[in-house]
Amino acid sequence: MDRQALEHELAHRLLDHLEHRTTDLADSMLELPTDIYSEQRYRDELEVLFHGRPLVLCLSGALPGPGTYRTVDLAGTPLLLTRDENGKVRALANACRHRGVRVADGAGAAKRFTCPFHAWTYDLEGSLVAVTSSEFFTGLCMEDKGLVELPVAEGYGLIVGRLRPGDPIDIDDYLGPGLVDELAMLDFADWQPYSEPHVHPVAANWKVTLDTFRENYHFRFLHRRTLATYAHGGVLTFDSFGPHLRNCSALKSIDALHELPEEQWGDVSQHISLQYALFPNTNITFDSRHVELWQIVPIDEKSCEVVHTAYLRPGLSDAEREKFAEMAPWICETVVDGEDFWVAGRTEPGIRAGALDTILFGRNEPAPQHLHRGFEAALESAREAGVPRGR
Repeated sequence: MDRQALEHELAHRLLDHLEHRTTDLADSMLELPTDIYSEQRYRDELEVLFHGRPLVLCLSGALPGPGTYRTVDLAGTPLLLTRDENGKVRALANACRHRGVRVADGAGAAKRFTCPFHAWTYDLEGSLVAVTSSEFFTGLCMEDKGLVELPVAEGYGLIVGRLRPGDPIDIDDYLGPGLVDELAMLDFADWQPYSEPHVHPVAANWKVTLDTFRENYHFRFLHRRTLATYAHGGVLTFDSFGPHLRNCSALKSIDALHELPEEQWGDVSQHISLQYALFPNTNITFDSRHVELWQIVPIDEKSCEVVHTAYLRPGLSDAEREKFAEMAPWICETVVDGEDFWVAGRTEPGIRAGALDTILFGRNEPAPQHLHRGFEAALESAREAGVPRGR
């Protein structure tokens, strides 16, 4: 299947749902105890889901060429990502081996990184190349004191890594065969960031926040004056890929396809919104002009950060770039901060007051059901393997 065939198949499914007032459904409701938002559960999730598994660190376009770098902070771990002169991506702990000070910030091009505290210097591979006042460090083996290297792999437009030392990452194994083929087909490896990441602080548990992304049942209510004016609420496709998943929503413009034969549809990407959830915490939304990366990062059991980065398709016209520039603040501030994350914050008192024993996901919310079942399966597997609980 090529990209056009995939998009046409999804458009057909959405049009059928719109015609019959249906949507993709789970087999049953899912009821979960509110202790999934407890402090101990948060600590277990941090240990198993964030420190114990590969995570999406960024998209390939964040390191656009040899000699580039980008700093990423996830779940309390500062990372320095580099693309060396041979084009290989490395993930390094962003902590000087002298006293642990953060070595670099931001993104750009560089050959060396110098710690601001005592000017110890490292190259793109993380090797320690200079120690000031070296006469006072007799016996220091510089080869052993490079920046700590962490497992990382690149493929299909993604840079995936671990936040702790561990086994090498096989990105094909991480994604699974169906998703590998699909992401390869979408071909977004050279799409580059529009601007620096926007970090949204959210006064809610990371899973509460994640769940605002994974259904559009709420469009007609929470977003009735915003997203519901140009996208159909309550209509969604759902497809799973192991622990990951794909959703697709219909924009209102898809209505024009009802009366057209398929050979006249042309590019249907302008009529649908393609969204992927990569386990455990990453959402990627595809538009005809850009890709949006949303990384939901736990801070504690009651709060999280959402790191949002938009990547633009190469070759956009000035008019298309201007249209995106006008749309971006509206999405970030009006819709996401003002509605999604606002309502996430209003969830916290309810799930912590002791009045509620459970929360519910309906049959029309198959994607959050799938993710929550995946979280529980990963935690149960860790318990069976004797992995220590989070401290």
